[in-house]
Amino acid sequence: MDDQIIAIREIYWNIDPFIGPVFLYGLITLTSLVTTWGVLRDIARWRRGRPEARIGQLPARAAEFLVQVFGQKKVLRDRKPGSMHALIFFGFLALFIGTDVIAVEEDFTVPMIGEQAGKILVGGFYQSYELILDTLGLVFVAGLIWAAWQRYRTRPDRLDNRRNDGWVLGVLIFLGLGGFLIEGLRIANQVIEGVPVYSQGWARLSYVGFTLATIFRAVGLGDGSPAALAIHPLLWYTHATATFAFIGTLPFSKFRHIIYTPLNTFFRDLTPKGALDAIPNMEAEIEKDEPRLGVATLGDLTWKRRMDLDACMRCGRCQSVCPAHASGAELSPKYIITKLADLQRSEPIIFKDGSVKPLAGLEPAEGGALDIETLPLYGNLFSEDELWACTTCNACVHECPAMIEHVDDIVDLRRNLTMIASEVPQGVKRVLEGVERQGNPWRLPSGERSAWTDGLEVPTMAEKEHVDVLYWVGCAPSYDERSRKVARAMVQIFQAAGVDFAILGEEETCTGDPARRMGEEMLFQAQAEQNIETMKQYTFRQVVTTCAHCFNSIKNEYSQFGGKAGVDYEVVHHTDFIAGLIAAGKITPTRAVNEKVAYHDPCYIGRYNDIYDSPRRALESIPGLTLVEAPERNRERAMCCGGGGGNVWLEGTGKRDINVIRLEQLTTDQPDTLALACPFCMVMFEDAAKNTGRDETLKRRDIAEIVLESITPAEG
Repeated sequence: MDDQIIAIREIYWNIDPFIGPVFLYGLITLTSLVTTWGVLRDIARWRRGRPEARIGQLPARAAEFLVQVFGQKKVLRDRKPGSMHALIFFGFLALFIGTDVIAVEEDFTVPMIGEQAGKILVGGFYQSYELILDTLGLVFVAGLIWAAWQRYRTRPDRLDNRRNDGWVLGVLIFLGLGGFLIEGLRIANQVIEGVPVYSQGWARLSYVGFTLATIFRAVGLGDGSPAALAIHPLLWYTHATATFAFIGTLPFSKFRHIIYTPLNTFFRDLTPKGALDAIPNMEAEIEKDEPRLGVATLGDLTWKRRMDLDACMRCGRCQSVCPAHASGAELSPKYIITKLADLQRSEPIIFKDGSVKPLAGLEPAEGGALDIETLPLYGNLFSEDELWACTTCNACVHECPAMIEHVDDIVDLRRNLTMIASEVPQGVKRVLEGVERQGNPWRLPSGERSAWTDGLEVPTMAEKEHVDVLYWVGCAPSYDERSRKVARAMVQIFQAAGVDFAILGEEETCTGDPARRMGEEMLFQAQAEQNIETMKQYTFRQVVTTCAHCFNSIKNEYSQFGGKAGVDYEVVHHTDFIAGLIAAGKITPTRAVNEKVAYHDPCYIGRYNDIYDSPRRALESIPGLTLVEAPERNRERAMCCGGGGGNVWLEGTGKRDINVIRLEQLTTDQPDTLALACPFCMVMFEDAAKNTGRDETLKRRDIAEIVLESITPAEG
């Protein structure tokens, strides 16, 4: 009897033709009202935030939006949970589109050729439709079961469970499985033109439903069984109710990210990754009786940062890569966001340790009533150890599939503590005083900035005025005894390659990077403006830095204050510059360095500026050298050394030191040498090696030092 009737879908099979549509569209109306109200309520909350321009560059925003949302680009970076999410996402998307096709056929007349005019789900299209939806429905259910297993059985540290998580996950699993049960009952019992659908060859394309239909028929629930005809509509109405209950609760559960994460992606930050936001109208704010600098309350966040809070899906990817969290410190970037999100929604605040603080337990501003918009965040939601543990490594932002900007939030909280409240650790005060008074965080005399040049012929810009390369030395190579050797090595490479270069000497002062990351924006801007004015006096084609932090500030942040990077001159990190000299044949590594070398990617040239290949090319050009990588934690996923965000001068608050954890990752293959490319990393790994008894067995050398050894003729 196969293929005696054309493949066709009867939409309201076994459903009362009046009650079914009325019930369905009643649900649609109610759900639309509830969902719209919830979304508008959330938008109203975002609008309480401060203004922020996030609407420019529409083509770029749209292109990246499509790649991230429909290509799941960032989601798939973490392979296992990314694959799980992709199964759910693409399965859900297919079922959503499939449901829309049914709605279009039911409510709109679509001209078709043939006897089945006005039908979409007919013939070959319907057969393909059933095959695709059964396959992707199965994918959807598999992803949900995987998610449930991970959340409630495996339970990785980065996940936390709240009551409505189980509700939403359970509803989705019910919808996936329920859809197949409804399909199976229909195939087992439906008759078209007197012919059972089950007997048709095309029914087998709905292979999941057909398998269930076979089982139903075997237990007496086929061929128009009264029991089957009673169970089917019960399941249909329940399935419809659950579907729209899920949609209606979206703005009220963590699954709001289905709506808000794509929106947040569209409004993502398009400025350079290494540039923190400048405080708008800083001078005007300072002149006020009560200036608003940084973030002290929920009301100080911009509308985009408030949108971040609702886009968070609590996946914990940010936490899983956070070096501070790995050390056992109080900080978790995930809980920075979720605590703010709890407050924004006027819900009890859930902390990293699992404790819960009701709103009534929070301390309002002095003399004020409890108001979530004016509630002091420091002391209520965040502690000193939590906010100062951040190394600003950007790993959290890099991993976040919702495009949340954790680092900016933390720095903004620091800004208020530093510039308004003056509530900062003593170590922070010392660093800021050093930058302000001596022009360096080491608090050493500015007149000693060029002491490292003793015995070398190092010209200054004041002497030459016009050069090809301005070598920006930085504070660490100027004052730190170990990092001075790197500056000397760099000068010798310049000389060996015949580079026309000079330094600023005592005209150079701190770029202000530590001040900005510690929250002292006014001091940073003063340093930036001073350095910019100094550089304007001279002519050069490139600025070359051995400090990843100086490189990032001059390249990405000085343009906010009139710097001309990328216009009048190019800013180049020394690893890029050295690799370029080797490629151009201006220096040639010839002397063998017979060592196994592990390279550590500094955050401020790696994740912030995407410099990964040049350091490796420079090392790989050296005869005898074997380059090894830290398993999994290399390139864009490299763990921070622990020195960023001012932490190179602070005592860690975790149970273990971040630099020791990172040292263990880098020495998995037992290298002879760590190759470094940032003086902060050098300081941190010098300490880690000494504290773990590896001072004599593990060398710590900058790439410039290793390259210099290879291009220097062997003695004798």
